[in-house]
Amino acid sequence: MNLIKKQGGLLLLAILLIVLMYQFPKSVVENEVTKNRVVETTSIEAAVNLLEGDNPMEGIFMLRDIVLKNPKNTQALYYLGDLSLQTGQYENAIKRFNQILFVDSSDKRAYLQLGISYYGLEDYEKANSFFQIIKDLNDSTLIKELNIFLMN
Repeated sequence: MNLIKKQGGLLLLAILLIVLMYQFPKSVVENEVTKNRVVETTSIEAAVNLLEGDNPMEGIFMLRDIVLKNPKNTQALYYLGDLSLQTGQYENAIKRFNQILFVDSSDKRAYLQLGISYYGLEDYEKANSFFQIIKDLNDSTLIKELNIFLMN
């Protein structure tokens, strides 16, 4: 009987250790992921400040580095796509906005920017298909932005 109690105690201890082992790495990994998101957000803010300030190229390099480290960072992709659009690099803008939609197909802004990019390439058929998506989404803010673009 004494041997059975010892074995039961060891089994209980083993189960407890296994449960603790699974919990510890999970919390460490979750904390690391949260920390990385905070760092990326801060880096994006710093990059945007550089873009709007005296050193826009450094801001662009920072955004590219963020995307290189995390290709699913839609915020950094959006800024890079928008910059490409502003500088007439429509193919690059299309690439960035398509990357966003690959990560998050519900990102409404990317559809509008794709339409504007195709419009810049004078591919009016594709542009209109994206503009129609915006109209179908019935997002008043994006529809206003689309109307302002089309009026200019």
